Amino acid sequence: MEGTEEARRLTLSLAGRANNVAPHLAANYPLPNAKVLLDVAGGSGIYAIAYLRSNPELRAIVFDRPEVLKVAEEFAEEHQVTDRLQLMKGDMFADPLPSCDVALLSNVLHDWDIPECETIVQRCAAAVNPGGEVLIHDVFLDDELDGPLPIALYSASLFSLTEGRAYSAKEYRDMLTKAGLQPGKVTPTLVHCGALPGCKNLH
Repeated sequence: MEGTEEARRLTLSLAGRANNVAPHLAANYPLPNAKVLLDVAGGSGIYAIAYLRSNPELRAIVFDRPEVLKVAEEFAEEHQVTDRLQLMKGDMFADPLPSCDVALLSNVLHDWDIPECETIVQRCAAAVNPGGEVLIHDVFLDDELDGPLPIALYSASLFSLTEGRAYSAKEYRDMLTKAGLQPGKVTPTLVHCGALPGCKNLH
């Protein structure tokens, strides 16, 4: 993601799927009480933009690598949300995450092994305001890790191309709990994806 052309190519390729799924996420899992959404490793910003378009009072921050954010800037201009969408350059493992009401991890954690996933979730949990939530949007293996078949096949491809794999809802709930959050239930979105929140106590 450091080279301009490679970052643009990969970000645009991922944006195609996001463009279909994002409206379903925003519709099926609305954020009526959130004022600031942090889209961590948000790439093209399509998911943040979908939430902005469905909630005129919301502000959003897309946090990602500089070269990736060039694509997000184009999409923000196209959808006319530049006044409510902030693009913040940074490394989610090293740089401070801005405070927010909801930290969105959409199709992020499956690229990483469990220790890295736990680190990301914990850093997001620390950034979320009391009463807010970390929202994991991803595909989910069965808790027994034996299916469904499309997710198992996808997981195999992730295992060969990235440091991660597909995880089960139970594994994600364990990560959220370890970060001091209260896991909720999975809300289906589209293309085998779902949204799993982890809520932060008010105190």
